[in-house]
Amino acid sequence: YNGPGAVDDTSGTASVLEMAHQFATEAIERGDPVRSVRFCTWGGEEEGLWGSKAYVESHKGALTQNLRLYVNLDMNHVDIDKGERGNSLWLFGNDKRDIENVKDITKQYQQKRPEIANKYVINFDLLTGDLGDADGLPYNSDHGPFAYGLEDKRGKVLVCYGSGSWEYHTYADDMTRFNEESTGVSVVIYGTYVVHLAYGG
Repeated sequence: YNGPGAVDDTSGTASVLEMAHQFATEAIERGDPVRSVRFCTWGGEEEGLWGSKAYVESHKGALTQNLRLYVNLDMNHVDIDKGERGNSLWLFGNDKRDIENVKDITKQYQQKRPEIANKYVINFDLLTGDLGDADGLPYNSDHGPFAYGLEDKRGKVLVCYGSGSWEYHTYADDMTRFNEESTGVSVVIYGTYVVHLAYGG
């Protein structure tokens, strides 16, 4: 309603769709996964995480028992002018094992695709604190309800944020600033991990 939303959050939505496409290709080759994978997008994030909160509330019991990991892609994008605006991606989560595994996958990605990976600084962070703590996850996107809204359990989440998107939430958030390549970094890294977990990892 207040901007075209090319980066916020067409970048994340397009990434979810691409991960779903890639996962479907994997499933055709390997058969059904051991774990179920759901690809979702949410409405009302800017107004108060309405969609994700409603989903968690409606499925709280099943999520508390069965959720292995929630991956959130919100502006997983680096502006096309990396030199002026920065070239960093922030991969973070609240489970040490997940972060270590993502680091290992990132190393492999950097070795196999250096022509892309070397353009970006990929940062990692482990945030295990309670809601509102300095070492807790930010509660500013749809991962929040999955991390902190389950019954007597903290949901495990991974999130990617990018850099340099100064125009978001304005009329200027259009495709002239869009860097398609940058979204592929988190799609490959997190997508690889989702496949690993889905097939029993």
